[in-house]
Amino acid sequence: MQDEFESATESSVASTEALTLIGNDVRAGILHALSDARGGEGNPPALSFSELRSRVGADVDSSRFNYHLQRLVGEFVERRDDGHSQLVETVVEQEGTGYALRPEGTMLTRTIRATTDGDGASLSPTELDTDCYFCGEPVEAMYEHALFKIQCPGCSYLYEYDFTPPGVLHGDDGSIVAQASEYNRSVRLAFARGVCHLCGNAVDTTFVEPSETGYPRPDKRAVCINRSCDRCNHRNYLRLGEALLGNPALISFCHERGLDVTATPIWKLEFAATDRHVTVRSTDPWEVALRVSLDGDTLELVVDEELSVVEHSIS
Repeated sequence: MQDEFESATESSVASTEALTLIGNDVRAGILHALSDARGGEGNPPALSFSELRSRVGADVDSSRFNYHLQRLVGEFVERRDDGHSQLVETVVEQEGTGYALRPEGTMLTRTIRATTDGDGASLSPTELDTDCYFCGEPVEAMYEHALFKIQCPGCSYLYEYDFTPPGVLHGDDGSIVAQASEYNRSVRLAFARGVCHLCGNAVDTTFVEPSETGYPRPDKRAVCINRSCDRCNHRNYLRLGEALLGNPALISFCHERGLDVTATPIWKLEFAATDRHVTVRSTDPWEVALRVSLDGDTLELVVDEELSVVEHSIS
């Protein structure tokens, strides 16, 4: 059953071939038309050959349209007869036949739409209600060229610096900051848990000396935790505090003292936004401690080079 599921849902097309397949205005139009027809609910509808062609562009002659549709069938599009999925090698126009997106096609069109159509929109530097933990200046949020950044204008310390899709720009300045921060939080916590949010692959963990990275202003970091995906090449440098935000002991310790770390923006959590409470005990092998103090109590978590908690104490 598992093999049958994988063969039905996982594309065998290589990444370079996939780019070739969608690198044509007619094929791109077909994918967008089928995506638009799907809407937000239910199963993807099947469009007939003639209806799909009319949605893409009536000026495309039938034989040319047929050729481009054929290139997509089997990888991103499926042919349906009488409501049943049927992958075929050739495409013909016939009564009762329709075409719909395969799961791969749906994922592809969603990814393209999520990461484009920003119209060059940006967020000018906007002062937040948090002062820099290093110099006391109010930190600022900004968005430009697909990068969301929270930075101190005084000492230039970066609290957030992440590729962020332009969908976060819909709303006023406050909602933009909230949406961008929540999106980036989900991405970084997925990496912290060992999963790449882009492709679902397991990620590798490497502790790195800040001076050995190109990370901006590494002098304020005690250690950089590099989480990297060898499938899609996505990577993230995490602070120890944010890497441990999903730890049950940390969540419980903070919750019992009135702090909900599951809902508080990372940049508002000093132990997660900085390394001011991090101590590197050893680099060979790596052993690093995080101390979180609330209401007179201190939680200490010590991790090894696999990011596993090996010590846990409250004093």
